Amino acid sequence: MRISFLIFAIFVLLFSSCKMENKSAPAHENGMKLKATEGNSYPLFNQENLREGEIRSMRLAALNTLEHRQKESGNKTYIILDKDLWQFDAVVKSSDMDTHDSLSGKWIDFKEDLTYDYGLYQDKHGSGKYIYDLDKAIMLLVDDSDGIKPQEFDVKLRNDMMVLVGQYVYQDNNLQCKLTRLDTIPVKK
Repeated sequence: MRISFLIFAIFVLLFSSCKMENKSAPAHENGMKLKATEGNSYPLFNQENLREGEIRSMRLAALNTLEHRQKESGNKTYIILDKDLWQFDAVVKSSDMDTHDSLSGKWIDFKEDLTYDYGLYQDKHGSGKYIYDLDKAIMLLVDDSDGIKPQEFDVKLRNDMMVLVGQYVYQDNNLQCKLTRLDTIPVKK
């Protein structure tokens, strides 16, 4: 357990030393309120400074990339990723860190049909499509909601732990998270 925490701490330090600033103009206020509401249950939500048009163009590009990568891989999935659910343990966004208390009950489930669901305890709050390249250790996520931008991550898998390191492609270089494997959806106590 200490080794996995140490690995996560090293990623946080490395990431925070090389993050880039996002200087795009804020999104339309009404659109931001809607997106912030959608993002409350999605720990990877990371688009506070994007305009609606930027999200739309990112989604179009990501859907084309997703389709191309799926064809290229022959829709290959990996049991190490889709065998069980993944529970969020820690999320670092810029200089803010959420841990167990604020992430309690939040999960994501990657499926063999290259889709994923996420939620809070027994409630599913969203879904999307993904592709994972084991050789490059890169994952692309495209949410089913038009209001949520796509995301690409470097993936570090070790036993029952996964670390996602956001890439600059969709302006997620300020985002990292640690997840642990779960057998079943968490139940609220």
